Amino acid sequence: RRRVYTDMKILTNFATKEVPEDHNNNDNAPPTTLTDTSKLFSVSPVTPALFLSGAPAVREDVLVSLGVSCVISAAPELPPPPLPPQVSLVLRLPLKDQPTEDLLSQLHTVSDTIHQVIQDGGRVLVHCLAGVSRSAALVLAYLVKHRDLTLRSAFLQLRACRPAVRPNSGFFRQLIEFENQTRGTSSVEMVFNPAARAHIPDLYEADYQNTLCFINNRNFGKH
Repeated sequence: RRRVYTDMKILTNFATKEVPEDHNNNDNAPPTTLTDTSKLFSVSPVTPALFLSGAPAVREDVLVSLGVSCVISAAPELPPPPLPPQVSLVLRLPLKDQPTEDLLSQLHTVSDTIHQVIQDGGRVLVHCLAGVSRSAALVLAYLVKHRDLTLRSAFLQLRACRPAVRPNSGFFRQLIEFENQTRGTSSVEMVFNPAARAHIPDLYEADYQNTLCFINNRNFGKH
């Protein structure tokens, strides 16, 4: 029987069930990678039991191949996709990719749910529309809370798995607060970037610098 949750309060009892802190349960299995021609349409293994993707990769054949038992969807603008019978738990988050969205209130429950499913021997796929902002933010919260990583280390690890990940700045502000709540410190700070004309995570500064260099070089070549 499949459980589908759209209300995080209802899910809290499942997510906070007592489990031993054992990260070796399902993670000894080798990761499975399914890659499309476009990185945005691929499934990115974060751990052997946790996967990140965009919506196009959420297909029955993919979920069966990966052994996914829980799907966490942060794409309310899309209709629910067909799922194989092995998917026994579905979370649908009404989360828009906007800096003003309330992400923080959902991070503990979602990260605890991912942890619980993995401890029970399951596998989790987290997706949004493109696998860049919303789903990446949710996975980062799990890595910070249950993998004992700083937010900075978690982001660098996740970007190594999926180079396109880039939670919007509003989400990153809330992830910084989440790291403060769970670790008592923050490893990322928001800084004003003249090119962006806004505050961005310091992790993004190199991206803006590279973009500016590319634009300047192109403009120079036109003279």
